[in-house]
Parts: sequence; structure tokens; C-alpha cells
Amino acid sequence: MITRRILVIDDEKPQALALAKTLESVIPMSKVIHASDREDIIDLVENKFYNLAVLDIRMDAFDFNGLVLAQRILEINPYAKILFVSKFIPEYLDDLTPLLQNGNVLGFSDKNIDYDIWGEELKKIILPYYEKLDANPQSVSTALINMYSDLKDLDDAQIKGARFEDFISLLFQSIGYTEIVKRTRDKSLNEVDLIVRNDIDDHFLSKFGKYILIECKNHLAAIDKNDFILFKSKLQATNGLAELGFFITTSSFKRTAYLEALRSSEGRNKIVFIDNSLIMDLIKSTDPREELKRIIDYQVKDN
Repeated sequence: MITRRILVIDDEKPQALALAKTLESVIPMSKVIHASDREDIIDLVENKFYNLAVLDIRMDAFDFNGLVLAQRILEINPYAKILFVSKFIPEYLDDLTPLLQNGNVLGFSDKNIDYDIWGEELKKIILPYYEKLDANPQSVSTALINMYSDLKDLDDAQIKGARFEDFISLLFQSIGYTEIVKRTRDKSLNEVDLIVRNDIDDHFLSKFGKYILIECKNHLAAIDKNDFILFKSKLQATNGLAELGFFITTSSFKRTAYLEALRSSEGRNKIVFIDNSLIMDLIKSTDPREELKRIIDYQVKDN
């Protein structure tokens, strides 16, 4: 069964909380996260996994609205669906047209103060979506392939790099990780592309510490020894909080990087190389978690 993780955003806290509780009660096997203040909204949109976002369109408390959030959500999570809830939907129909054309809008719903009635209405919209996902789990793989192909064609290096980080975050979320923070700094002020909370209930994966670091490189140049040494230092700076790192590139790794990894392989910290070929293996796998475990096992078992 596909993970049913729903994001609820409303600028009024009581409504966000009530709607989240309602959805969790009417959508079986669901996990609902919600936010109503600016900092939490940005954090959840950027760093948490969800395959459905339930958004208020009009949010007077902020300088953005549900349409702006929907556009950002679909940039970083193109297989997610959007459900808009608002009394003001007719006012935004012109602005909604591009979103409607791409097929990511699941539907609309007028807010209802009777949450028992409203919950049943929302259930009729949402449950068929998850049942369809369960019947066709390869839809996630297809979305990831399309996202990966699109980002590789970008010309702007900065945008290309950010989109690659978004893609890798979504890839690891599809494996089962739900807490991923992007573009942060560790205690030594090294910038880390992605920090993943190692929260999957899996005996093999859980032995690698509380967090996982991911370095993302989306360019044509192959990764060399110096790139590896820099990433290794970031992993060591966590003082044991992170014992596993993934160095992921759309290109390849030079022989010097492999030799340096072999030379410095002793100790608790492990770095796994994932190149373009292995990215495709993960995307196309019918069980990406097992594929990731196979990749890890192959690279670290003898170190």
C-alpha cells in the first residue's frame, strides 16, 4: 500500500488542526501533518513527505496564498496532488487554469463548519485517489523518471542544482524517509545538501546512526578525490550522529575518488557512491528500499 501522507495548510490554526484530525479519521491508514504559521508551512512544504496537499487558497495572514504554495509543491514533488478548500474558489478560477491543465488538482471543496459532514465529502474525493495509487504503484516511478529527465536538461547551474536536491529528497521519501532537511549547515559551518533522519523501521538501515548525510552534484564533471575528502569531513563533523553518507551525482566518479574511499574505509563512517546508472536502478526498481540496501551492502560490506 502506498503511504497515505497528507499535508494540511490553513492560516487559521483551529481550522488546520480540526481538518487534520477529520482527515485522519476518515482516510484509513493515513498520516496527516498540518501547519498554520509561516515558518512551519515553509518547513513542511520543503522538507516533509506528502502525496496529497490540502490547501486553503486565500491566506490573508501571509504574503503568499494557496496557489503560490501549490506551484512550489509541484516543483519539488511533481507526483503529489492538490486539493483546494476555500469559500473563495470562484475568485481564483483564472489563476487556477495552469494548475488544472497539468492534472495535479485533485479537486475543490467549500469549507464546512460541520466537520462530520465535510469529512465524508472529502473522503469521497480523496479515497479514490489513494486506491488508484495502490493499484498503480509504478506511477511514482514514472513521475520520478520524468522529473529526473527534466532537471538534466536545465541550463542554469544554480536552478539545476536545486532541482536535483529536490529530486533526491523525493527519491528518498519514496523509499520511506519522511524527515529530510535541505541546504543546511553543520556545527563546523559546512553546508550539507540534505540531512535525512534515519527513521525507517528496518534493521539493516537503522544500524547506520540517527541521521544520514547526502551530497548532491548535478554537473557533467566526474567526482574526484578532493570532492570525496570534503564530504568525508562533513560526515566526521557530526560526531557519530551520522554514520552513513550518500554521494550522489548525475555523472560518475573518478578512479581517484574510489581509491580514496578504499584508503579511508576503516572506521564507523561509510560513504556510498551513487552515480547516474544507480539513480536509474533506484527509480525503476519495484522495491527501491531493497535496491538501496543492496547498493549499500555491496559497497560497504568489505570495508
